Amino acid sequence: MSASYSRRSLLRQLTALAAVGSASNAFARDRKPSVLIERVEILVPGLPPAMDGFRLAQLSDLHLEPFTTADDILQSVQACNSLKPDMVALTGDFVTHTARPAPLVAELMSLLEAPYGVYASLGNHDFASGAPEVIRALTERNIPVLRNEIRRVHTDKGTLILGGFDSMYVNRPDVRKTLQDWKQHQPLVLMMHEPDAADTIAEAGVKALQISGHTHGGQLVFRGKAPMSLRRAKFGKKYLAGRYEVGGLQVYVNRGIGCVGVPLRIGAPPEVTELTLRSPELLRA
Repeated sequence: MSASYSRRSLLRQLTALAAVGSASNAFARDRKPSVLIERVEILVPGLPPAMDGFRLAQLSDLHLEPFTTADDILQSVQACNSLKPDMVALTGDFVTHTARPAPLVAELMSLLEAPYGVYASLGNHDFASGAPEVIRALTERNIPVLRNEIRRVHTDKGTLILGGFDSMYVNRPDVRKTLQDWKQHQPLVLMMHEPDAADTIAEAGVKALQISGHTHGGQLVFRGKAPMSLRRAKFGKKYLAGRYEVGGLQVYVNRGIGCVGVPLRIGAPPEVTELTLRSPELLRA
C-alpha cells in the first residue's frame, strides 16, 4: 500500500469520525489548536537551595513545514516569552523533510528571551534532513547546539549543568563519556530528543532531569485512550507525554508544536512547558 494512499485513507477515516457525536466537537476544536502552557514543578537532584525556583522553558518538535507555519511557531515563541523564563531549552526536530527552512526557524528562535540563554539539541528529523545546515542556522543566531556534551550555565545563584545528546536515530547515547566531567552532586538537566533514552541514562546511575519531545503526545488521541497515529514513534513508545520517574531520573516529555504525517492534532495540543526546578534540600529542611 502506498504512503499517499495510506494518508488519504486515514484522512477519510478521521473526517468520518469527526461527523459523529462528541468526536465532531473534538475534531473542530483541535484541528488547529492553540498552544497550551504546561506548568510543572520538578525536583532536580543536587539543585542548591539558592537556585530553587529557577524556571526553564522547553520548546520541542517545531517541524517548520510542510504543516507547521512560521505563524504557528511565532505563537509558541510569544507564549514562551510571556513566561519570562530564566533559560530556554529546544529539544529537536526544528525541520521535517528538508533543511531548507532552517534559517527561518532559527530566526524565529532568535526572538526567544531568557537571561541565561537559549540552547538546543537535535532530533531525528534534523539529522535526516541535514544536521549541518540546522546547526549552522542556529549557531549563526547565537543558539548553541549541544551534541553529546555539557555546558555550565552560571547564574547569580549557582551553576546548572546542561547536557545535550544527539538523537538515538544517530547513535546510542554514550552517557559516561558525555558526562565524564559532571559530578553526581551537581544539578544536571539533559536535553534528549527521544524519551525512551531514559532507560539507558538511568541504567548508568544518573540522577538528573531529562527533558524530551519526539512523541507529539501521540498527536492523534481519542477520548483519552491509546493514541492513533500513522506510526508509533521509534524510541518514543514507553514515555508518551508529561512526567515520569525512571530509576533516579526525572523525565519530562513535551508534546511539541508541529505535526508529522497529517496536519492534525487531536487530544494532544501543542505545548510550551514551564519547568520550575526545585531543590530536594528544601524538602528535607
